[in-house]
Amino acid sequence: MIKPLAVLILAHLLADFILQPASLIALKKSRNTPRKFWNSGVFWHSVVHLAVSTALLVLWGLWTKSALLAVVCIFAAHYLIDRFKFLWKPGTWVFILDQVLHIVCIYLILLAFGLAASPVPLVGLAVSFGQHNLPLSLSSKLALGAMCVIGLVWVSGHLVKNILGSLRLRSFDSLKKPAGENSAAGFEKLPTLAEDKNGQPAEASTGMYIGYLERLLVGVFMVSGIYTGLGLLGTLKTLARFKQLENREITEYFILGTMLSMLLGMLFGALLRFIILY
Repeated sequence: MIKPLAVLILAHLLADFILQPASLIALKKSRNTPRKFWNSGVFWHSVVHLAVSTALLVLWGLWTKSALLAVVCIFAAHYLIDRFKFLWKPGTWVFILDQVLHIVCIYLILLAFGLAASPVPLVGLAVSFGQHNLPLSLSSKLALGAMCVIGLVWVSGHLVKNILGSLRLRSFDSLKKPAGENSAAGFEKLPTLAEDKNGQPAEASTGMYIGYLERLLVGVFMVSGIYTGLGLLGTLKTLARFKQLENREITEYFILGTMLSMLLGMLFGALLRFIILY
C-alpha cells in the first residue's frame, strides 16, 4: 500500500519542480483572472502531472482500473488547488500549504480507491520504516530515493527562495548595486545579453544552478559519510564571495541563504543515506 502513494508523490514532485518551466509558470500568471475559473496555464500543468503519474504507474507495474480513476481524480484536484492558489499572496506558508494540500489529496484519493493504508496502519508502517522493520522492495527504495533527490536539489531551492523573499531581503544580485542604479526615471529597461531565455539575469540563473550543485554535493557528502566535506564546501563558497562580503547586507543575506541551503541539504542527505542503507 506504500508503493502507489510513493510513486504518485514522486510524480507530483517531478511535475511541480522539474517539468514546470518558467514559460509555463508565466502562462499560469498571465491567464489568471480573479473571477474566471478557467486557466489554460494551470490546465496544461495539470495535464503534465497526469501524464507523469500515468507513466510512472505503468513503469512501476501498478496500472489498474482503480489506479486510472484515482489519477484522473488527482488531476482534477491538482487543477483546483493550483487555480485557487492565486487567491493567496505568495509566500513561504503558501508554498508549504500548497505542497501539503497536494500530498494530502493524493493520499485521500488513493485511500478512497483502496490503494493506500488507512491513517492508523499508516502511522504503524512509518514507525516500522524508522526502525528498519518494514520490508522494502528495490522499486520502492528507488521511488523514495528519487523523492529525496528532488527534495534535496529542487524543493529545498524553492523553499530557501521563499523564506528569503518572505523576510523582505533583497536578492544577492541587487545588493551588489547602489540603490538608485537601476531606477533611472523615464528610461525603460532594455533586454541585454546578460539575460537568459526566461528573462532572468544570467547571473541570477547561474546562482540558482550553483545552489542546486551545492546541495547535491552536500547530499553526496552526507550519503558517503564524508562530513568534513561540508566544511570544505562552506569555506570554498565563502572564498568565492569574499570581496562582496564587505557589505553588511550582503553578508547577512549570504549567511542566511547558505545556512538554510546547507541545513536542508543535510536533512535530505541524511534521509537519502537512511534509504540507501536500509
